This record gives sequence, C-alpha cells and structure tokens, in this order.
Amino acid sequence: MKTVVFIETNFSGLDAIAWCKQRGYRSVLVTDNFERFRKWFPASSLARLDLVDKIIHVANSNDLELVSKALRNEVDSIDALLTFAEIRTHIAARLCREFGLRGANPDAIELAQDKYRFRRTLLAKGADSVRCRKIDSIELLPALLAEPESAPDFPCFVKPVQGHSSIGAMVCRGHSDVGSVLQSLRQINEDWISPAFVVEDYLEGELVSAEILTTGAGQHQIVGIADRDVVNGSVEIGASFPFVDAHREAVERKACAALDAIGYDFGASHVELIVTRDGPHLVEVNTRVGGSGHSVMLDLATSRSIVGDCIELCLGTLDIDSGSDAIGEAGGRTGDGAAARPPIAREPQQRLYQPRRGAAWKCFVSTTRGKVVAMPAIDAIRAQPGVHEVWLHREPGDPVVDANSNFSWIAQVMCTGRDQHEAKLNAARAVDFIATQTTIASIG
Repeated sequence: MKTVVFIETNFSGLDAIAWCKQRGYRSVLVTDNFERFRKWFPASSLARLDLVDKIIHVANSNDLELVSKALRNEVDSIDALLTFAEIRTHIAARLCREFGLRGANPDAIELAQDKYRFRRTLLAKGADSVRCRKIDSIELLPALLAEPESAPDFPCFVKPVQGHSSIGAMVCRGHSDVGSVLQSLRQINEDWISPAFVVEDYLEGELVSAEILTTGAGQHQIVGIADRDVVNGSVEIGASFPFVDAHREAVERKACAALDAIGYDFGASHVELIVTRDGPHLVEVNTRVGGSGHSVMLDLATSRSIVGDCIELCLGTLDIDSGSDAIGEAGGRTGDGAAARPPIAREPQQRLYQPRRGAAWKCFVSTTRGKVVAMPAIDAIRAQPGVHEVWLHREPGDPVVDANSNFSWIAQVMCTGRDQHEAKLNAARAVDFIATQTTIASIG
C-alpha cells in the first residue's frame, strides 16, 4: 500500500484525502493545530478529515527537524509527500528533498512567497514591469508615501510580504486613506502573516487566475483560466471557469513565464494576474492548487481531479504522455536519503485538461456587522438552478465581521452550467436567494 503524507491541509486538500481513500492509499496528516481546521473549513466538510488513516501531532509543522524526526519515528515508508496549504508548501518541498521524494524546488517556493523578492525577480528577468517598495513595518507606510521623489504613485496596493487568504491586502487610493489602512493592518492577528509589507503599483483591471500543473522544468499543463469576483479591492468572493477571452493566451504565457523566472519546476500552481488595458500583469504565484473550493470548480468543469493528479504526479504514476509513464517509476524514501529519480523530460502529446462545461463558486458576504439570526436551509439552497454544493461558513448565532478576508464568508455555493457564463449566473442567483433569506442583526 502506498503511503501519502500531507503537511497540514487546506479546503482543497480535504478532497486529496478522499482521493487517497478511494485509491486505497494510506494517508498521513501532520499538523500542529487541528483546531485550525475548524476555523478554516465549513462544518459540513470536516467529516473528510476522518478519512485520514493517521494523524501526527507536532509542536510546529513548519520546523524541518521536528517534522522529519516525527515522520521517521512514526511512518515506516513514504511514497509521496505534499501539501495543499500555502503556509506549508516550502517545508513540504524541503522535506521531499530530505527524504528523496519527488517535489518542487524549495528555492522557487521561497521566492514566490516573498512578494518583494518575487516582484524584483520578475523585473530583473523581464517577466513583468510592476514596480514595488518594501517596508519592514506598516508603521513606515506614511513616511514612504511622503517621500518627495521616490514615493509610489496613488493609488497603490499594500500587502504583506508573506501572507494568505487576502489578509492584509488593501488599496490605498490617496493620503486620506493612509490612516484607515494603518488602523486595519495593525489589527492583523493571524498565523503566517509577516510584519513587513510591500507597496506596489496598483493594477486596474480584471483579476484572473491561471491554473497550472507543472510536470518538469518548463513543462506546464494548463488547466485553464478562471475569473474572479472581488469586493473591497482585494477580497475574493467568487470565481468561474473556464474563462475565455481575447487575453487568454497572453495570460497563459505570462503565467508560465513567471513560473520559469522563479524556477518552479514541479507541482500545481495558482497564478493570479490582472488584465489591464496594456495586457496581463502578475499579482502573485501560489505554489499549490487554488483553495476555498477552487479545485472542485476545476474538477466539475474538466471531469478530471486536479488534486488527484497532484498526488499521482508525486507518486510517479501520472500518465502525461498518452499511454506511458512520462515521469518514470514511483520513488519512495531511500535507505541512505539519496534523491529519487527525477521526472523524465517529455513533451505531453495532448493537454490533460479539456473543459466540458462551466462551473462557478460564489460567496455571500454582508456589509452589516452583527450576528446571524436566521439562514435558509441547505436543501432550499441546493434546490436552486445549477447548484452542485453548498458550504455554510456561518450559522445562526455566529458573528458577522467586515468583508476583509476569506474568513468573512457567510455561505458559499458551487454551481455548474452549460458554459462558464451560465454557471456564473446560476451562482449569482443562488447567492441572491441566500441573501434574501438571511437575517443579520446589526451591532450598534
């Protein structure tokens, strides 16, 4: 039986655990805070955590020595190790190197997660032209914006050098906004959000993401492009797939150029870009599958599991050459810690992913701070046209906060349609239904 180790997980990673169960693989989850999942995931999804065959609790799942020791002591053999959680992609890549398993280049992941170094690398390699400045503390923002010659232009975009879930990502439109931006960012109290910030050019346009599976250096399987629904400048509340317009090929080329620029050579990526009047520009590279239901959307549209493909890629069993094992035999932990055989470089004969219908997810958020009093029944939401799945992130009695991150979502629907447009329309209608049937008591 093959053993697959996950270092923490995100919402998409719950489906990866289910994939292992369906395929007869033994799954192991390493975590330093199981209660974190109860905060991150809707209650209806938590049952999939029960599918894990073994849970290893450690004091810090980002500590290489600690996790390595725990795995050696508690797991006889490892055939694949990966993560779907942004906060642990770097440690997972380092562990793969230590155990001689297939994995991504840790240096590429480290670079992608440092939003300042990422921007500087793209500039240096001609992959993009967005300018940026770095401040070691948000308290330095007023001084930076007051510099007479080198201050960023307004509007500008402020975000943590390292972060996740849109936390701390804000538009500053002028000097009058600085006070409110400071007040908001001072209140951040979340794991894995850096005290340093990057201040960069504001990009006006539509936010999209390129979903990609990289099978080797320079070998990128394009899953497709997804659009985004955004509120308050940066908080994502929806997406639809496959998004097709005149910029699609340019978006794909720009995304692949970014992966090559940072040296990302193995695994999934969720590359965010903004399509401006002069073409697409990069926002960031997430070196994992899109979270928050994004992978479910891709699976519904393509009839192929992206999380399953990630696992099979790491096991060495993913067929990317139309009938042959293009990445060689599966490798596991070797007795002396030597590296496993790397993927065989071959050009895929055809795209793995062919969208067959549209899919979209959308979230209900509220501008009213307060407490949820009543919500519609899940069955009533599921009865709306095109609804495939419903996730409740809040229940009656729960507080409602400002829409400033993914943790502000109240309810989420996943819908399908004949194409991307119909799926998106179905999702919007379902969220409108939720909104009309939900009562929120305001505070103050």
